[in-house]
Amino acid sequence: MKIETENKLVSTLVWMSITAFYCYQLILRSLPNIIMPEIMAKYTIGASEFGSYSGIYYVSYIVVHIPIGLLLAHFGGKKVLPICIALTALGLAPIVYSNLWESVIVGRVLTGIGSSAAIVGALQTFRIIYPTKFSRMLGFTVFFGLLTAVYMGSYLTKLIQVIGIDRALHILFYAGIILALITFVLMPKSAIEESKNNNIWLEIKAIICNPIIILSSLFAGLMIGPLEGFADAWGSAFFGAVYGIKKIQADYFTLSMYLGMCIGCITLPYIADKTNSHIELTIFSGVVMFMCFIYLLSTHASQNSLYYLCIVCGIFCAYQVIIISKIATFVPEKLSGMTAAVANMIIMAFGWVFHQYIGRNMDRLWDGTTQNDIKIYSNDNFVSSISIIPVAMLIAIIGFMVIRTILKRRVSYS
Repeated sequence: MKIETENKLVSTLVWMSITAFYCYQLILRSLPNIIMPEIMAKYTIGASEFGSYSGIYYVSYIVVHIPIGLLLAHFGGKKVLPICIALTALGLAPIVYSNLWESVIVGRVLTGIGSSAAIVGALQTFRIIYPTKFSRMLGFTVFFGLLTAVYMGSYLTKLIQVIGIDRALHILFYAGIILALITFVLMPKSAIEESKNNNIWLEIKAIICNPIIILSSLFAGLMIGPLEGFADAWGSAFFGAVYGIKKIQADYFTLSMYLGMCIGCITLPYIADKTNSHIELTIFSGVVMFMCFIYLLSTHASQNSLYYLCIVCGIFCAYQVIIISKIATFVPEKLSGMTAAVANMIIMAFGWVFHQYIGRNMDRLWDGTTQNDIKIYSNDNFVSSISIIPVAMLIAIIGFMVIRTILKRRVSYS
């Protein structure tokens, strides 16, 4: 009984530490959407440069997934996670202390690298300590992360207007350093240490050479646009330009997508586990998000309906939780944690793709209008650029329908 109680305590401390880190990095991930006007004005940049700033986070975030996973397995979370949290916070320093745009990009890279440890740690650890409740515990972590992003994002918008962007970012920076110290104290020494495996590269090869895993991850990535492309960067600017909504309310609408995803992170994994319909629910999620963006881009939505539209779209953005847990079942149990990390790496890569496309297309269609040396983009510019999201969604829906057919045939043959 004593050993069981100690195991539960260790599991709880690990979950709390990783969830707190996930909450913090998610605030920094969605930061560009909140500070876009200040950043573009301070560094006199356009949409293309801002798209690169937002998107470079995802490049650095994904390329270190496997290295971070190996470090966690070898050195343990007590050593790796606090360092990664501090690195995440350090990425804010250039915005506060430097007037060089290049240093801001470097800072965003550091934030992306550090942030990667939050989800990789969750994927690898929860598979071990919660083998039968993996998708639900992952869902709870994402739930608290998104809830934090929603309310802290709204508070941060108001805080910046009151005390200025520099002082607000100072608070975020020191909060990260304090979190790193607390995590080092709370994290048990044995957390996130797996048995040493000399065949790790063979296991990685087995994962990346599995076509169903790769295709499922690619199609899931095509569905990431509403969250990583719209909500975390271009959403507020879109609502302001196309629907004439003021900044605070536009931020509120955008953050409501995260609130919707909070709901989805609890409900969708529960439904998927109970009905064993992970692929079908992912397809349905794609259809709903596709319809939401078609209506949104029609520019005919009323301001009252926009809030509920974002909530609904956000609910089904939680498809990520159920499809990652499903992809992890395509391999033997011992490979499931690394498989989930690889799938998440591929999915997150599309965040960079969407940011780059939207930013570059905005500048390509720009008509030359400026105000106080800041580029002004037209309604049609926003609509045309963001239309990539429903187009990609449609491709993903068709792709998952094909994968569903393949999996059904495999079951019938066996």
